[in-house]
Amino acid sequence: MQNNSDISRFLSELNIKKELNIEEDLGNGYVKLKVSEAERRQALQDINCVEDIIIELLRNSRDANCKNVFIGTKKIEDKRRILYFIDDGVGIPPKFHNIIFESRVTSKLEDGKKDDYGFHGRGMALFSIKLNIDEIKVTYSNTARGTSIYLNIDLENITEKKDQSVLPEIKRVNGKFYIIGGVNNIIKTILEFKLRNRDINFYYGTPTQIISTIRNKAINVNKSNKLPVFDSWDNFYRYINNNEVKLVEFPSLTNNYNLLEEISKKIFNMDLSQRNIQRIIYNEINTLNPIDLNLTDDYNKEHASVAGLNSKYNSNKKNKGGIKLYDEIRLSSRFKDEEIKTIVDLVEEEVLKLGSKYFITLKNKVEFKRADNTIKLVIELKQKD
Repeated sequence: MQNNSDISRFLSELNIKKELNIEEDLGNGYVKLKVSEAERRQALQDINCVEDIIIELLRNSRDANCKNVFIGTKKIEDKRRILYFIDDGVGIPPKFHNIIFESRVTSKLEDGKKDDYGFHGRGMALFSIKLNIDEIKVTYSNTARGTSIYLNIDLENITEKKDQSVLPEIKRVNGKFYIIGGVNNIIKTILEFKLRNRDINFYYGTPTQIISTIRNKAINVNKSNKLPVFDSWDNFYRYINNNEVKLVEFPSLTNNYNLLEEISKKIFNMDLSQRNIQRIIYNEINTLNPIDLNLTDDYNKEHASVAGLNSKYNSNKKNKGGIKLYDEIRLSSRFKDEEIKTIVDLVEEEVLKLGSKYFITLKNKVEFKRADNTIKLVIELKQKD
């Protein structure tokens, strides 16, 4: 990578700075383009939906020469989409963590890249995303370390396809893969990108699954290297600052619950429950497989293990199956019906006992309803005869 003085001297000696349309050389290969050059590089599409955001982030990771991309997601009450976008690419120097979200700032000094989605390298994609969502930030990145980006999206402002669980069909004809039908949702967007970029592994799941997968993948890769493990944040942070350890190795550097919780929060901006942290340490979370295009139509119908989630798939249009992500926000769904009924039985018993003092009894059996983090009990009373 050329430094600030190298680029400035090169452009000055050749007297072509005007022709390259660079407004400012920011150093480390980053430049700010002139408005005319940014307009010339105009992309074919703007940020209109969550799926557009996914495409732009995938293109950035690809251009950063990554080998693995981890996409964590959770939805909050159908109002917000939270995304965690992690890759093992070239990384971003800390001094550029905020600047990259400004308009016309790009690391693509040459003419950028033209792909099936349009022109990439005008320095407007991250700027456009920032303008349209509540929050986007680099939670961690450094040169040759990889990058972690956090996004908080208000779905009233930027919409997404309604059914995010539906999988498309993947057919193989004469050795070539074709993605057929389905909804243009997040998983289809990733699958289509995978079709064009077969050398990159894509992992898609919940935050808990992503941390578990990153951790186990690093442990398996580094069995022979035997990376150290730490119990305190200070020792961990000192080590990653003084050694060439990659971002995707961080969760494997501890077996301590509290430290893994800190790493998840401070490095990836993930609020994982202590119970899920423990499940990760104890290897109780099924890790994700990379999205695999080697899924014929017949295989899809039986397994549909795209994203490693082992969802059922049914090609019948009236009853399509799909990905069921484990939603960390809907806590009430973790209770089994039988467990809630045990609580209901106790409530009924107490109501009948106390009600006898006031000549009150139950009109109907106590019912329960689930709603995200709430379990509601419906108790109908009546006067005793």
